[in-house]
Amino acid sequence: MNENTKKYLIVGGIALLVVIVLNKVIRSITVPAIPEGYSKLNMDMVLSKGSTGDEVAELQRILIDEYDADLGFTGVDRNGVDGEFGSMTEKALLNAKGVKEISLKQILTKK
Repeated sequence: MNENTKKYLIVGGIALLVVIVLNKVIRSITVPAIPEGYSKLNMDMVLSKGSTGDEVAELQRILIDEYDADLGFTGVDRNGVDGEFGSMTEKALLNAKGVKEISLKQILTKK
């Protein structure tokens, strides 16, 4: 193998390594705005006390999973996820984010 071939192989290897490292760095700092699996939910709906539905249930799951909220023992799994935005959900949201109303888009993109 001649000197020029060695140089090209070294430069090519370094370039490949740089691309791989940059790809990992970019992926680690860019977070998708809305995670997959939320396409059926209205991400912009403002949820507050009195709201009901799947969006509220997802908010409750997030409060439990991400903020260790205690929402009582309602719902199918007796963990507080019942799709009804009541006093306990409001209190948990206030403790977690300092607000009494929020959309799923806001809670998922502004942690």
